[in-house]
Amino acid sequence: MRIAVITPYFREPLEQLRQCHDSVAAQTHPVDHFMVADGHPRPEIDAWPVRHLPLPWNHNDYGDTPRAVAAMSACSQGYDAIAFLDADNWYEPHHIETLVELQKATNAHIVTATRNLIRPDGSVMAVCRKSNGVDFCDMNCFLITRRAFAAIGAWAFKDPRASIVDDYVLWAIIKNSNAVLAHSPEPTVNYRTMWAMTYIEHGEEPPPGSRCMLRSPDEPYPAMFDYWDAKRKHEAGVPIT
Repeated sequence: MRIAVITPYFREPLEQLRQCHDSVAAQTHPVDHFMVADGHPRPEIDAWPVRHLPLPWNHNDYGDTPRAVAAMSACSQGYDAIAFLDADNWYEPHHIETLVELQKATNAHIVTATRNLIRPDGSVMAVCRKSNGVDFCDMNCFLITRRAFAAIGAWAFKDPRASIVDDYVLWAIIKNSNAVLAHSPEPTVNYRTMWAMTYIEHGEEPPPGSRCMLRSPDEPYPAMFDYWDAKRKHEAGVPIT
C-alpha cells in the first residue's frame, strides 16, 4: 500500500518540523512525506527526503488549502491512502503499520488511531478519549484509503469560514457517507495541544498561549481567542472581540 503523509506548515520552529518529519521517516511501513509550505517555505526542507510543495502565499485557513493541494497531488500520483499530520505533532514508529494491518483485517475504507495529548514541553498529559473514532476523530488520526478519497474532496470545498472547525467538518462528512470505519485503541499519534479546555478537563492550568473558541449568536462559526486574554476581558466585563 502506497501511503502519503501530508503535513502543512506555516511558521512552526524548525525543531518541531524536524521532529514531525523524523517521526514519519522512522515509520516501520514505507511512506512518502508531503510537506506543504503555506506561504513561508523553509529552504532547509529542500534537503530533506520529502516532497516539498511551497505555496506562494498563506491561505489563512489553518492549513486546509495545503492539505487539499497535497491530497490532490497524492491522488493523481496513484497513492492508495492518505494520512495527515500537523507540523507540531508526531507519530509513534509503528503508527502507519498498525493502521495498515487494521485496514487489511477489516477491509475498512478509513481507519483511525487513538492519540496522546501532549503538553508544550513534549510530556504526555493523557490518552485522549474524545477522539475515539466513534464520536469524533482528529484529522491527525486518519488513514483514508482511495475508496474514500471523495470525502477529502467534499471537505476541501467546504465553506472557508468552517476551516476553524475543519476536523469536525471532515468527521461529519465521513459519518454521513457509506464509508466503513475501523479504529485502533492504541495511542500512536502524539498531539501537542494548546486548547485550554483540554487542560481544564484534565485538572491542569492552561499554559500561556492557550486558545479557546467562542461563537457569537449571530455567527455560524466560532472565532479563536487567546484563552487568558479572553478570561481577563470576561472577568473585567470587557467585550471579547
